[in-house]
Amino acid sequence: MFSRGGYSASAKRRRRDQAEKVSAGFVAFAKDDPEKKLVLTYIARLVVDGHAEFEAQMNGEIEVRFTSGEIYLLAETAILRLV
Repeated sequence: MFSRGGYSASAKRRRRDQAEKVSAGFVAFAKDDPEKKLVLTYIARLVVDGHAEFEAQMNGEIEVRFTSGEIYLLAETAILRLV
């Protein structure tokens, strides 16, 4: 037998589905701003890959916590580093 080299089609499909769900939540935050949409797509990818977690705040902002310890707040017009 030969090794699949760590490649799993089902795992890749699950990751893509998860990325689409996370991206869909971020896209609503972008509101037709292509630059903001691009940044949020990259952040969504980091979340899906396990490098960060996010939490939507009651005021509509998004808090992103990276596994390395940084915390960012994605506001309507700015990204603030909290820690």
